[in-house]
Amino acid sequence: MDWWPIGAWIAAVLIALVVLGFCAYEITWKADRLRRDMARLQARSAELGALGVRLREARERAGAARPR
Repeated sequence: MDWWPIGAWIAAVLIALVVLGFCAYEITWKADRLRRDMARLQARSAELGALGVRLREARERAGAARPR
């Protein structure tokens, strides 16, 4: 019997498992990174919203203090 075809199939399956494992690792790592980035962006958005409110209040105070 010739074992080369069986060995080639076993090697192909092992390579496919390694590639699929690496892809799963990359997807998991990138998903976690995107979640962290999204949390930071949402926090920054909240900070900018609060800053916008403070700027509006300051503009209203400056407008009220300005003589007409």
